[in-house]
Amino acid sequence: MSMNTTSETEIELKFLFGQVIEPKAVSEFLYLQGLSFKQAGAKLKNNYFDTPGLDLARNDIGLRIRSSEGLCEQTVKTAGRVLSGLHQRPEYNVALVNNEKLPVLSLFPSDIWYALDIAQIQQELTAVFSTDFYRTSWEIMCKEGIVLELVLDAGTIESRGKQEIIAEFELELLSGESALAMAQLFDLANLLVGHFKLRPGVNSKAARGYALWLGKGPDKPETFFRQNLLPLALADRESFYLQLDFALAQLQLGVEYCLSSPGAERVKVFSEPLLFLEQIFREASESFASSRPELAAQFEQVIGLYRALEQQLHRASCGKQTAAGYGRLLQEFCYQGAFNHLQLALLELLIDRECLPDGVKAWRE
Repeated sequence: MSMNTTSETEIELKFLFGQVIEPKAVSEFLYLQGLSFKQAGAKLKNNYFDTPGLDLARNDIGLRIRSSEGLCEQTVKTAGRVLSGLHQRPEYNVALVNNEKLPVLSLFPSDIWYALDIAQIQQELTAVFSTDFYRTSWEIMCKEGIVLELVLDAGTIESRGKQEIIAEFELELLSGESALAMAQLFDLANLLVGHFKLRPGVNSKAARGYALWLGKGPDKPETFFRQNLLPLALADRESFYLQLDFALAQLQLGVEYCLSSPGAERVKVFSEPLLFLEQIFREASESFASSRPELAAQFEQVIGLYRALEQQLHRASCGKQTAAGYGRLLQEFCYQGAFNHLQLALLELLIDRECLPDGVKAWRE
């Protein structure tokens, strides 16, 4: 058993698929963009562990053992941040040589556990779910020595005899902390969204695994009161960005909830935050959003698509449409390139906002 521990902080964008995407199509896409890359692939098996009372999950800690082609590693991810599809979490890895069935918590740094009783948790550890998927990765060399990694994961999450499909991209910044590095991350993200049917992935594989363990679907987002929030959002610059952050998160949670069980009555869970966002950008002074002048045109396009969706859903309800029919209409809208380009633009604006005075560095701290 190795005592060598490595740590890093991931900064990655996660996207879920609205179509079948083969690795060959991704390689061809990157080649056509003129990008230099190295491709690799591996089959990954992960077992995730917690106590019966889910003490780790309640402290936003993920614990797993990963095996791949003779290699074995235990990993812990501690509480981080998820900002509208951008995931950032500290990660600690320890290589294992004896194929241990349970993680050994004492091998991780002692200061990562907060006030948890690690000795007690070690005694109670049990496997709660597993992920089994094939990962194709592309290490992409960009300008100024910046390196991005794009991975395509395809497989399953399993818990208590139930399964859920894994079909997603993760786009990670491997090296470079400058504004240019983040710009290149978003440039590639926008190219992907423009070429494939994608939407931001709010929940990690671990979060989805815990949901399976608990037998839960996506939670219904809290009720969004657009009119009550509008005066607050326009009060000052800090309030503007706080409400932008909240509304974008609610929009994406609403999409997740709506697509999990489509129906015309569920549309409001994402339409209310979408219409709120459009209104605050339309009514706010230019100083609030001057760094993204293209947003006005993007909002106009997306709101037009949403109004068309409303009409389609109304016609469908008059014709006694089935849930599958609603699902097709909602899928088409939620994976629209314009809708997801807009979300990326809003996320970039949040990262650049004055609430994070050190820019990208704030994501590393």
